[in-house]
Amino acid sequence: MIQIKIEETSRILYIDILRIVSIFAVVVLHVSAPFAANMNTYGTRWWWIGNIADSATRWSVPVLIIISGRLLLDNSREEDVFPFLKKRFTKVIIPLIFWSFVYMLRDSKSAIQLDALLFKQFLLNLYTAKVHIHLWYLYMIVGLYLITPIIRIYVKNAKKESIFYFIVIWFISNGIIGFSEKFMSYNIGFNLSFFNWSLGYYILGFLFERYNPSGNQRKIIYILGFLGLSITIYGTFLLTLDNAGELVPHLYSYFAPNVIFMSISVYLLFKNIDWNKTIAKIPVVNNLISSLGKTSFGIYLIHLLVLDIISSGDIGIIVKVSSFNPIIGIPLVSILTYFISFLVVLIMQRIPLLNRVVPK
Repeated sequence: MIQIKIEETSRILYIDILRIVSIFAVVVLHVSAPFAANMNTYGTRWWWIGNIADSATRWSVPVLIIISGRLLLDNSREEDVFPFLKKRFTKVIIPLIFWSFVYMLRDSKSAIQLDALLFKQFLLNLYTAKVHIHLWYLYMIVGLYLITPIIRIYVKNAKKESIFYFIVIWFISNGIIGFSEKFMSYNIGFNLSFFNWSLGYYILGFLFERYNPSGNQRKIIYILGFLGLSITIYGTFLLTLDNAGELVPHLYSYFAPNVIFMSISVYLLFKNIDWNKTIAKIPVVNNLISSLGKTSFGIYLIHLLVLDIISSGDIGIIVKVSSFNPIIGIPLVSILTYFISFLVVLIMQRIPLLNRVVPK
């Protein structure tokens, strides 16, 4: 029987903290998106605030993938392939089906009739990934789970130079060629699909655990990350200005070189802070981090539903981000959305069957 290694059961504090911060950054990204969509909607000044918030959180999803690579590719316990896949798929497929249906009902602009035609359309949407905007992540992570048994053997036996070779080709394929093609009307003829953008981040999670960059190397990476943020912000402004105010999101791409450097910088920054000297010694904060970490996936799944409900007035009050100056509105609505999502997920995780759709 083929076996692969699975993640440690012991808690990794920086991973918990980084996962929480990343999920909150995803919330901020979605809350700020309406301001960045078009300069002409809310005015240039508000657009700038939305663009800065959106740009500053583009590392969130790549960092979540790096975390998955750290946990699933670098570990010490072993498990047969099929039990591993069953455990992982249960935590992804059940939530995907449930939340896809919930969001489909919520997104419907007309009365819903629960009949065979509706379920046929739902299954078609599920198969073709025509689901709510953030659920694409679950499709991507399923692909990574499927290839984990193969990649695990590779990284376990590969020399450092071999892994670096993969990362270099991955960066060239995505951060240079793939990104450049966004500005061109033609694509390269060579098949570089083996170096998928998400797979590179996944392997980086393993690489940084085995080969942590030195202090001087990290300083260079942090500088590149700051430059990446600056380029994202100002470059998006120039591209959008040249497009009559309509957002050009090329620099927001998860495989844009600026986002790659931002993501690596954030991950390494959190990884190399000695959290045990501070947070680990404060029981209340430590317990809160544990609770937030366990609800992070559920918060990701539900936060757009919560955001839509509090923005629509369905519960009797309206908290719409566009009703405020974005300097106030973005953090206010982001914190409110995150906190409500946390409470809802916390409750759902304590209810049998319902806890299957918001797994820890």
